[in-house]
Amino acid sequence: MKRTLILLAALFTLGLSAALAQTPITVRIGFNPTQNSDQLKPAAQAIADFIEKEFKGTVRVQIFIPTDYRGLIEAMRGGNLDFAFFPPDGYVVAHQDVGAQVLLKSVRGNSPYYWSAIIVRKDSGIKNIQGLEGKTIAWVDKNSAAGYVFPRAALISDKIDPDKFFSKQVFAGKHDAAVLAVLNKSVDAAATFANDDKNKSGAWTQFLKPEEAAQITAIFYSKPIPGDTFTVSKDFLAKYPNLARGIAAAIQRIKTPQSKLLFDLYRIDYMVPAKDSDYDVVREARKLSGQ
Repeated sequence: MKRTLILLAALFTLGLSAALAQTPITVRIGFNPTQNSDQLKPAAQAIADFIEKEFKGTVRVQIFIPTDYRGLIEAMRGGNLDFAFFPPDGYVVAHQDVGAQVLLKSVRGNSPYYWSAIIVRKDSGIKNIQGLEGKTIAWVDKNSAAGYVFPRAALISDKIDPDKFFSKQVFAGKHDAAVLAVLNKSVDAAATFANDDKNKSGAWTQFLKPEEAAQITAIFYSKPIPGDTFTVSKDFLAKYPNLARGIAAAIQRIKTPQSKLLFDLYRIDYMVPAKDSDYDVVREARKLSGQ
């Protein structure tokens, strides 16, 4: 009788272990709100579906799109986010405040960098930064490298105090909104991202129709900014180190032209391994800009 009870207990334990082993691990991924969430959500969900398929149902992915850049940091701080597509500035803050660890950085074309551009309408008559004195400008968010930190740092480096130089400064919240503010003449200029420093590709060509984008030009470019990141929380990395690296490896397998999942998300061609020191230039810009 005793042996029978022991055998039954062992079988129950094995059955319970098997059931637990088959329970998917929930993975929560946050996406930087660079544009309207209705447009971003399908691309984010496609990334989630890809990861679930790659791991054959052993993980279940939940997506999170905050209303502002800071929302990703706060979600990770509260233990509600395991991974995030942080912009460079957001990553630096998340690393400092909540111990986030960068895994990958984005590549567009063949460059692991992008730029900040200050854009104006071509018919504005504004040709350079000096022409913006007394004008209005839209920044994106205080945690946006291209939409605030780098252009502000560049102005300060050139002995220009943005708080006195511009007649009005506003925060658009997202890159598409900043671009539209210039197109619609709500502001004279806006800071946003660019994929090169040759006035060929940027937020204005991405979010506007070709005939609208043709009305916009960049009059300033920042120094190169290291690509936006795929980052893991310190708690998830400590608990599931192999899974964290496996998910990063899966993201690395997404490459154009074979797959457009990352391109549809943030116009990323592919992602490569990154280290924290890659973002020291962002820390320097934050310090200079007063962050």
